[in-house]
Amino acid sequence: MNHRTEIGKRIKKLRQENNYSQTHVASILFISQAAYSLIENSQNGIVVDHIIKLSQLYGVTCDFILRGERNLIKVSRDSGFIPLIRAHAHAGFLSNLGNEDFFDIKDWFRIPGFDPTRDQTLFEVDGDSMSPTIFPGDVLICQVHNHVDQVLDGSAVVIITVEGVMVKRLRIDDNREFVAVENDNPEYSPEPRRLKKGDIKKIMMIRGKISSVLVPHHEITSKGKMRELEESVNMLKKELFSMSKKLNALTKRN
Repeated sequence: MNHRTEIGKRIKKLRQENNYSQTHVASILFISQAAYSLIENSQNGIVVDHIIKLSQLYGVTCDFILRGERNLIKVSRDSGFIPLIRAHAHAGFLSNLGNEDFFDIKDWFRIPGFDPTRDQTLFEVDGDSMSPTIFPGDVLICQVHNHVDQVLDGSAVVIITVEGVMVKRLRIDDNREFVAVENDNPEYSPEPRRLKKGDIKKIMMIRGKISSVLVPHHEITSKGKMRELEESVNMLKKELFSMSKKLNALTKRN
């Protein structure tokens, strides 16, 4: 029995087990019933695109259709894989929200030691507006959040709007119809940008990141020292304010 015959027998058995007609399967493959019949009868070969569509239709791996092996891992959310939205695909993702078929099979990954949920996505960062917290090329582990009003003030998020995709730090706005977003990069404008909540199509919380950037130790040390200095200055201000109040009280008594 040759390879083509085995494939034909497997896809015929899968169709019969699912109670599908040849016409129904042919319409999914965008071919005629006669053309599909030739594939099942092993008179014609099967193309890669048809193998992928049939594996999705029957919930089996492409390897099962090709070789009959069921013990291989199926690439899906159910087996712990997460789809990656690459930087060059941001525009395509925006126009295909909710469409799992948008993700290329080679862009699904499993992260060691990480147990994902069904509403998580990997997101490749494009741009340095969030440096040094998040660098260009970093891959963010994101989780869909269905309620913008419940996002904590100051959270780092990925926001999908009618205009595009952005990675920002979210701030609560005085106007309940808006949210404010800002950058971590001090070289960008410090003024928060206001977004209308109605323009937000999806918001994703950043749960972690995978980065190839290693921040030098001296930068971490200098930032720590700056933070200590700022805290000391703030403490000194509070002490001076307290002393000023006491002096004013003594002056009034005299």
